[in-house]
Amino acid sequence: MIKRIAQAWAFASILLLPNYIDITSGSGDARMRVPHPLTKIVLAHLTDMAIVAVIFAVATALLRKLRAWPHIRWALVAILPPLLFARNLNVIPFTIPGPVVLAISTAWIGFVVFLAPRLPHRYAQLSNAGSTLLAGFVCFALVMTVQLTRAAFWRPGLQSWSPPIATPPPARPRLVWILFDELAYKQVFEDREPSLVLPNFDRLRAESTLYTDVTPIAKRTTRAVPTLQMGQIVTDMTYTSGNEYLIKTKQDPHWTKFDASASLFGQAKRAGLSTSVIGWYIAYCPTFVNIATQCWWTNDDAQDRGPTSLDASYAENVWFPLRILAEQAFDPRLAWDDESRWNAEGHIQSVKNVSQHALRVLASSNADIIYLHIPAPHPIGFWNRHAHKFAPGGSYLDGLDYTDRLLGQMLYILESQPRWAATTLLIHGDHSWRTWMWRPLPGWSAEDERASNGGQWDPRPLLMIHAPGQQSPVTVTAPTSLMLVHDFVAAQIKADSRTEVQ
Repeated sequence: MIKRIAQAWAFASILLLPNYIDITSGSGDARMRVPHPLTKIVLAHLTDMAIVAVIFAVATALLRKLRAWPHIRWALVAILPPLLFARNLNVIPFTIPGPVVLAISTAWIGFVVFLAPRLPHRYAQLSNAGSTLLAGFVCFALVMTVQLTRAAFWRPGLQSWSPPIATPPPARPRLVWILFDELAYKQVFEDREPSLVLPNFDRLRAESTLYTDVTPIAKRTTRAVPTLQMGQIVTDMTYTSGNEYLIKTKQDPHWTKFDASASLFGQAKRAGLSTSVIGWYIAYCPTFVNIATQCWWTNDDAQDRGPTSLDASYAENVWFPLRILAEQAFDPRLAWDDESRWNAEGHIQSVKNVSQHALRVLASSNADIIYLHIPAPHPIGFWNRHAHKFAPGGSYLDGLDYTDRLLGQMLYILESQPRWAATTLLIHGDHSWRTWMWRPLPGWSAEDERASNGGQWDPRPLLMIHAPGQQSPVTVTAPTSLMLVHDFVAAQIKADSRTEVQ
């Protein structure tokens, strides 16, 4: 009995591993990049494991009573290892091509089919060994259970603080630094879809410096953001259960704590400049505590890998992963659509919340540097440009439409302020539209396919700078690294710290 219970719990732990792996370690934790406790998520995962374990235990107990059990057991030995292998492909730290997966699975099934009728004694030994091995995986299951329980007690760092900043003279220089996540140059300016109208980008471009050949510094936000802050290429990062942001750089391949005091925000503080930070996905406030003057951040997206969400109820977080698992087995297309919708709803919440806070800060903050990390036009589709409303199922072009509308609201606020004449406006993407990443995932639309010319990837992020009082366009066609953003902001900090307003 104990062996069978162990087998059931081990099977459930391995089958559901892709759903919860990101919260079972003290580091490398994508799900801990949220400003809210994970207790509800953890309880849902443990409940799913219990449900799957009970179903497995009951099903195998009933099958053992059948006269055909020896043949059924043979079939389970042939099928279960390839099933669990395929199920956990995204957990494996390297890519295994589909043909290789198929070849390995076919070879295993063929081996069992060959062995069973010809060498029954050896087959029995193999079957018993497999049964024992599955039970032995209970050690793995217990470790995962302990780690999940530990994550239930994790508490995030600060989400916000906003002390008042004295009103400065109108002539005091100000930098408004806007990072539109996944903002691509090609789709905005070079090869725009004829049906897409971006009047606010066009108007700002007419009085800004536009860089047309920007070389990216990273393909992921978690590398690009700290790279721009530090002026060093960050090759890897992790956010720990101790709320520490750790990085590796080209100069130092070892894990080191991100030095917020050495960042651009740290430089601004030492220069006597105030900063107001609105962020998404990166744990900005826990990272820049005691550095930024004002801060707020969030991440409402459905959590990485596992189909759960902090905005969903406990019951929804229990039911939805099991539903997706069943749909993947019996109706993959439905699973694809449901997971796409679920992810879109989480991203919609992120875009709404960050946009509202960004507009509020632009209207009210007196900070010398205002930094806004906006989760748009970043997929998954969250906007319907034809209906002018938030909705799952939109394309990257729809996201660009929303981004342009938000930019228009930002410009309206900024241009109506006395400090606008002394404001430098920096707008860029952290990377371009990663068609190579989104095309194989739920949410890729027919319009995405057309707009990307069949998934072709152009690596250039958008970079545009409006200088105070600039009224005509300037175009820079020379190849330019996005690292220019770090150097430009550092220079602005140095210049503004020396400015004396009479």
